[in-house]
Amino acid sequence: MASQGWFYSVIKHPLRWLTRFIAIADDAESGDASVADKPVVYVMRSTSRADYSILQRAARQKQLPDPSMPLVVNGKSFTRVMYLEQAESDSSQQAIEDFHQLLEAHHADQQLDIQLLPVGVFWGRKPGQEARDGATMTGDLDNPGHLRKFWLVLFSGRQVLCRFSRSVSLGTMARQSGSDIKIAHKLARVARVHFVRMRHAVAGPKLSDRNELMHDLISLPALKKAIADEQRSNKVSEQEARKKALSYVNEIAANYSETLVRVLDRFMTWMWSRIYNGIDVRGGDRIRKLAQQGHEIIYVPCHRSHMDYLLLSYVIYKQGLVPPHIAAGVNLNFFPVGSIFRRGGAFFIRRSFRGNKLYSAVFREYLCWLFQKGYPVEYFSEGGRSRTGRLLPPKTGMLAMTVQGMLRGQQRPISLVPVYLGYEHIMEVATYLKELKGKNKEKESMWQVLGSLRKLKNFGQGYVTFGKPINLKDFLDRQVEDWQSSVTRGAEEPERPQWLTPAVNRLAETVMRGINDAAAANSVNLTALAILSSEHHALTREELLAQLRVYQGLLKEVPYTQDVNVPTATAEELWSQAKRTDKFTINEDTMGQVIGLENANAIAMTYYRNNILHLMIVPGIVATALVAKKQQTLTQLIEQVQQVYPMLQAELFLSHEVDEVPLWVEAIVEELQRQGLVSFSGGVYHMVSRESAQWLQLQLLARSASETLQRYSIVLELLQQAQPIQRAELERHSITLAERLSAIHGINAPEFYDKKVMSTFIASLKGQDLLNVNDDGQQIAAPAIGALSDRIDALIDPPVLQTIRQSVQQLLVEMQKKADNSG
Repeated sequence: MASQGWFYSVIKHPLRWLTRFIAIADDAESGDASVADKPVVYVMRSTSRADYSILQRAARQKQLPDPSMPLVVNGKSFTRVMYLEQAESDSSQQAIEDFHQLLEAHHADQQLDIQLLPVGVFWGRKPGQEARDGATMTGDLDNPGHLRKFWLVLFSGRQVLCRFSRSVSLGTMARQSGSDIKIAHKLARVARVHFVRMRHAVAGPKLSDRNELMHDLISLPALKKAIADEQRSNKVSEQEARKKALSYVNEIAANYSETLVRVLDRFMTWMWSRIYNGIDVRGGDRIRKLAQQGHEIIYVPCHRSHMDYLLLSYVIYKQGLVPPHIAAGVNLNFFPVGSIFRRGGAFFIRRSFRGNKLYSAVFREYLCWLFQKGYPVEYFSEGGRSRTGRLLPPKTGMLAMTVQGMLRGQQRPISLVPVYLGYEHIMEVATYLKELKGKNKEKESMWQVLGSLRKLKNFGQGYVTFGKPINLKDFLDRQVEDWQSSVTRGAEEPERPQWLTPAVNRLAETVMRGINDAAAANSVNLTALAILSSEHHALTREELLAQLRVYQGLLKEVPYTQDVNVPTATAEELWSQAKRTDKFTINEDTMGQVIGLENANAIAMTYYRNNILHLMIVPGIVATALVAKKQQTLTQLIEQVQQVYPMLQAELFLSHEVDEVPLWVEAIVEELQRQGLVSFSGGVYHMVSRESAQWLQLQLLARSASETLQRYSIVLELLQQAQPIQRAELERHSITLAERLSAIHGINAPEFYDKKVMSTFIASLKGQDLLNVNDDGQQIAAPAIGALSDRIDALIDPPVLQTIRQSVQQLLVEMQKKADNSG
């Protein structure tokens, strides 16, 4: 259809009044030229004039060529828009002929490189129902006819999505494959598949009736076996066991409603605009590319807040993709929130179902069903919200079920996408601090939700970064030899292979590292890091700005990864943004401003600092070594970092390997020299003079690592002095000593004596063979642990080190007294 004709000129203005669209365009691949620099031909599915109207407006918005203007190549005119399905014949023959003519043009002119740009126009995102194919009004795949399209425009005209895919170089294709009619046929087939996948990515698979799903699931062989086992073990009838299985499916399964999602989209758009200054989203191209390639996408975000569920689904929807089915804690299944979440795609999971084989089997089958149907899925591998701002040690149950789902012979490739979620303010932080001090977690309820809504205010900026995807097949190929021999076909549950647990543990660690690789530094967490590193939690305005510049220089010039979100604002602009959150106190006198944190706020701000501590911990260790010894060779600095790095890596999920540390440390020292924080002469790096302004900056950088090193010193000192000692006692006494040190030296950081952090460090010692276990199950320090302890002690302030050693000795005396009394 070369021209839209007179009818289009009549209806295009009413269409403009009746419709509203969002246009999303994928960026060009790295190294490719922008389509704006080359001749463009649009490829659409159907000849709908309404679709054409949206394309014309969206192209103008994206500064692309007007589709109504023909493409002229070497004096010959070509239509600017090609249609795969022609309304007159319901055939793609015309498209094949158009493709062939363009290929012939490239054959005649080798320098020509026309870009084919697929465009999908979606009137609403209803996926349709399996039981009634063709009954739902979706105008994205076919020509629905004038009357049906009229109703689509009326009822879905305000929710139109226009998706520009990545362009395809016709010149490259012509040079590689030729220009005959067979290539044109192949091109048309590929284009049709592309649009089918695009629709699946935008709307998702067709929905199943929930009641039918429930009965279909318990009819699967694996669940029939589980029901029979339940019948035997609990001595109940088959009907009772089946009824119980159905109740579990009903408790778990989502009830996705596109209508509710559309309503929530409007509500969330309104809400986010009031409680956030904006949402910084990065990596959206990655997930759109995966979806277009037909991958089963599993989003694995960090868990900071109950806002995470809403924010991530909202962002994914705005990226032009179907929101995922979300694994939510059963504690959120209360009236009326549970029903809303369930219709938004949430499926509910119990905190623990150990020992309940029937529930475990039901949940596993439901998860596999989601994978097989092609629903994107989201779950939090930490298992719960972080109370300290650090990533929690991962729970591996869901990841194990994901791998087991792949062993069922899953045909579509599975990719896990780590997602970093960051905020300048989290409404639950005050509650987290109370829980860390021993207060019981409050049960979620409607009144709690209303109370939280009442407290909503401006929360600053939100951050969502989609990290580097992990292709599950590629991961298993690297980790497990001949893992595909464990794959079974059909619905039978495969046996649990011996390699599963270690492979899943490595996968979990890879996911957590991927989340931290995509961290976002922002005005609040950088300001918190600077002020909490000061001796009395206060800095002058000039000192704060100088320290923010130090952090920015390190993050930009020695990037932790390419995915880290580093703010481009100046230090002055960052402080201005942080000041608006009302988290910091500002005292002004004749000499200027002093910016600080009151005691309660200082404790709360450790949460935000911990979000990015992993980005600055190695620069902090380097600075600590320079402050402790005043001058160091590069080799000495590298050795000191390498000795503590395995513990840091285990605790903070650092993605760099030990053999990468030398280059990393060298780059950090060069940046510190560039900023004037260290000098270099005679093959040695020197700490700057105490009288210079840079002296304080280096001190503040060093203190970002001080609490971590102090905690290590406590455990190592206690282990050496009290061995042999039970693992539980080592953890308990280490926490006691950390709390004492915190009280004496004013360390207001809840994670300093957090049990999970202590346990992770002790486990890392065992993983490096620095900790042995005797026949009685007691912990014994390996010989090498003494040298490690001495190296760490050399990096700690002498007064703090003295307190640690004295406290350990007092604890040993008390332990001996108790042992004597019990004897």
